[in-house]
Amino acid sequence: QSLVSSSKWLQRYGLKRNKLSLSQILSQVGFQHRKDYVTTLGKPVASRYADGLFPQYKRAQDGSVYNLTAKKELILHFVDCLIGAIELYQQRMEWLTSESRQIFGVIQEQCIVIVLDFGTASPTEFDLCRDALSMVLVEQVIQISRFNLIR
Repeated sequence: QSLVSSSKWLQRYGLKRNKLSLSQILSQVGFQHRKDYVTTLGKPVASRYADGLFPQYKRAQDGSVYNLTAKKELILHFVDCLIGAIELYQQRMEWLTSESRQIFGVIQEQCIVIVLDFGTASPTEFDLCRDALSMVLVEQVIQISRFNLIR
């Protein structure tokens, strides 16, 4: 995988970008059930005509109720898309927490300096640091245009 930040990765593969956020899905599978004042109309509106006609979903965040009108196929399509997104997120998390990224994170800069201080390190600690350094050099620094090591 390319060394891309999580914010840029989410801009590409996030739920909002793929129209899979809860509000985006709800707007495609139903309509909001209103019993209150609508500011855009400037008057109270009661869409009670839908009571009992449709299955309803109540959002926990704001308490709004949506009447669900979508066919089963459309809902199953969203289920498949969300399962795919979950798998993609799991892959990203596994990648972010593996190998040198677990210690150093994702290095995105094109010019870096790594400062090494082994003054009080025991031989065991030195071996661990050396292994981590070789991992980051092979996995991430190889893609960087310039780097310095200072010991």
